[in-house]
Amino acid sequence: MTVRTLLALLALLPVARTAEAQDPFEIQVYDAESAPAGEIGLETHVNFHRIDAAPDETHVTFEPHYGLTEWAELGAYLQSALTTTGDLAYAGAKLRVKLRWPRRISGVGFGANVEISAIPKRFEPSVWGSEVRPIVDYSEGRLYASVNPILAIDMAGDLAGHPLVEPCVKLAMRASRAVAAGVEAYGGFGPVDDLGSEHVTTTLAVIDLDGDWWTLNAGAGYSFGTTDHVLVKLIFGVRLASL
Repeated sequence: MTVRTLLALLALLPVARTAEAQDPFEIQVYDAESAPAGEIGLETHVNFHRIDAAPDETHVTFEPHYGLTEWAELGAYLQSALTTTGDLAYAGAKLRVKLRWPRRISGVGFGANVEISAIPKRFEPSVWGSEVRPIVDYSEGRLYASVNPILAIDMAGDLAGHPLVEPCVKLAMRASRAVAAGVEAYGGFGPVDDLGSEHVTTTLAVIDLDGDWWTLNAGAGYSFGTTDHVLVKLIFGVRLASL
């Protein structure tokens, strides 16, 4: 996978039109790694959304994980939303399993993440949903890139059984082992059988910090095709214990 290919993928995301695509609680491009066997960890996602003609929202999600084997990881999400008017709401839960190919091939890693979710109708009209997220990433020298061609599958509602195409990509350069900066882009293009019927795109400038027992991913950007244009996100992860 070349830099030119990744730049082309990034360029594709800001060119179309959607309404309710993309997950506003988990704004993250996955890498192809998984937690070591026995590791317990926690990521906290904090996303601020500036919304047109409505109270702004801050979404807080707690994501615990457990390394089941050297190539499989279990995780969950507990979601909440707080508006600028003081309204605090439970925003649903998800369960996931992440699998990875045991070794990289010429710097390329392969993985997949599968989720099921139960989200209150206020935040997700279909309530019951799922996601299949293939993962391909590449690491060579200072360069890091990842592509997640996500399919979100509603399990109820009008689009039940019609996978929604919601890809995301990341391109970053490392300044050192512990510091990297780059760009993330997220898109939503509607169901596979009606591609282009929706179009939401989000692009963020991001920075990644990696400590001995913690990680930080922070970014800010802008969305097109939706009402929450300005977006700021922070993901703070810690490795709590190893069993």
